[in-house]
Formats: sequence, structure tokens, C-alpha cells
Amino acid sequence: MKVTNTSITDKEIAEVLSQAGLTDKQIKAFLSECCGKDCCAEKVRVLRNARRSLLDSIHKEQALLDRLDYVIWCTENKNQ
Repeated sequence: MKVTNTSITDKEIAEVLSQAGLTDKQIKAFLSECCGKDCCAEKVRVLRNARRSLLDSIHKEQALLDRLDYVIWCTENKNQ
């Protein structure tokens, strides 16, 4: 699938960053106007850190699901 619309509003960005756990202060800093390669690299760093944190949370939740599934399996198969 080819992405053709690469524009996103500041409001949409702020919503995603908020849902990813960034503070209002971090979001304002992210959205502040700047030009240049260094600023872009910093924004990508912030996004990658937020992504990594979210993925870590997902992995922790998956591990809990796996443990619950094991308890369910053990409970169902206890008398067999």
C-alpha cells in the first residue's frame, strides 16, 4: 500500500504523543518550530523513545496474557 497523504496536523500529532504517554511539556517542545537537521533528529529520537516505551508495555502485557493462559490451561487439565 502506497501512502499518498503525508500531512498531519499539530492537533493530530499532539493527540498521538499524548496517548503515547508524553507530557504536555514534551509535546509543546516537540511541536515547537525549528529548522535544520539536528531538530529533525531530536524529534525522531523522541518518537523512537515513545515507540520503544509503548512496545515494552505491550511485551509486558503479552507476558501476563501468556501466564494467564498457562494458569487457565493448568486449571482445565488438572484432573486429566
